[in-house]
Amino acid sequence: MGLTEATVRPMTPADVPAVAALEAAAHQAPRPAEVFADELDLPHAYLWVLALGDALLGFIDCWVVADEVEVLDVVVDPGARRKGHARRLLSHALACARARGAQTAHLEVRVSNTAAQALYTSFGFVEVGRRRRYYPDGEDASLWSSSLSGSSAASTA
Repeated sequence: MGLTEATVRPMTPADVPAVAALEAAAHQAPRPAEVFADELDLPHAYLWVLALGDALLGFIDCWVVADEVEVLDVVVDPGARRKGHARRLLSHALACARARGAQTAHLEVRVSNTAAQALYTSFGFVEVGRRRRYYPDGEDASLWSSSLSGSSAASTA
């Protein structure tokens, strides 16, 4: 599963079952397949998959509204993690959001997810707040933001 062999492409309706399976493997309270299917029709929703042949290694779900992008979800198959796939998805999504006029990016992440936090830091994200007991299990969400203008890791990653 080499990173150079995989391609980032827009999510299609045919991808929804595999995306929902990745979501279920990654989250304690996964969003159902219908959510992803519905998002494909939203003009502000941008969903991409990282595909290797017929297999999906991961996906990213973002909404671009006005001059901001909200990164809703970055998921990589558990067996394909720590290989740069999340970095590639995030880099692609932020570049596309910037091309659509986004100047700021926002996301939330579990306070315990230090691997994701390290990735976000490398893109210039900084923690800007907390949502107490945000997740169904009671864990806090850490809120992060990054400027997409100027020279940042997001433009060079």
